[in-house]
Amino acid sequence: METETHESKIDVRIIVGGLDIAQLVSKAVNNIQLENDYNIIVSSIIPTVELNIVKKVANGADILLIGGYGHDETYNVLYNELKTDFNHIGLFDYNNIIIEDESIDFKLAEKEILNSIIKSTLSYSLNLINIHTLENKLMKVTHNYNSLLDDYNQLIKEQDVLNQENKELREDLDEVKSDFSVFKSRYEDIYSKNILEIFNLEQLWQDTFHQDLDDAERIVIATNKFKPDNIIVGQGYIAAETIQKATEWLNIVRTALIFVDDNADDLIRELSSDDENDVPEVRDDYDIPNTFENFWD
Repeated sequence: METETHESKIDVRIIVGGLDIAQLVSKAVNNIQLENDYNIIVSSIIPTVELNIVKKVANGADILLIGGYGHDETYNVLYNELKTDFNHIGLFDYNNIIIEDESIDFKLAEKEILNSIIKSTLSYSLNLINIHTLENKLMKVTHNYNSLLDDYNQLIKEQDVLNQENKELREDLDEVKSDFSVFKSRYEDIYSKNILEIFNLEQLWQDTFHQDLDDAERIVIATNKFKPDNIIVGQGYIAAETIQKATEWLNIVRTALIFVDDNADDLIRELSSDDENDVPEVRDDYDIPNTFENFWD
């Protein structure tokens, strides 16, 4: 409890030039009851101006009073060495406690100590206000910094995710480019090729000649024999650039078949009389080419 009480009070330490003045200051401090009346304690009276000693004893004080004849050289040296952003340094002026016979007046000493401490306390309080203001600003800046740091770390994580997604997309793009290159290589001459339409052979024959197709095999044989440009027949279908082209070819084949059927006997006799030519063997098991085998692949 004593530690907590001590920490809640203003800690004053007084630096004087020797033991004689230190004893006087000690008595005056006891008489003016600083702790009870002003919540101030004088925790140390330092009877030396030796810098190394003073630094050790004065460290941590809220207020330092330096005894001297005004702002003399000793005061200035100690001030420059001991002043920090967290303390206040005041003057305990010997000139104000010496009377005409060059002796020290005890009552004046009490008054000077009290006035010096009060002045320093007011300055220290103002300094504390500034420090607290700065601390509040620092807390806000720190909070903002931490918030920005969190946002930054989140952005870093999101960037890592985006980088990974970007990498995967690039890999997918490379794969698509490779597939496209293969596709382009395979079909780069597609515009130079004739695209054929496919029609049902029996249906087209019926629509064109208004009769049923009795022997589709003969049309296949004729087409394979003469190999017309851009005409394919097989598996019950006919492929051509247009329906008009398909119809034209069926007309040609039908006319040829009619001619052959009507003159079949004459043709057989002519072929038989020609010794240099063998009569073509009629094959019942004629192999019909599987022309459309891979047409839709």
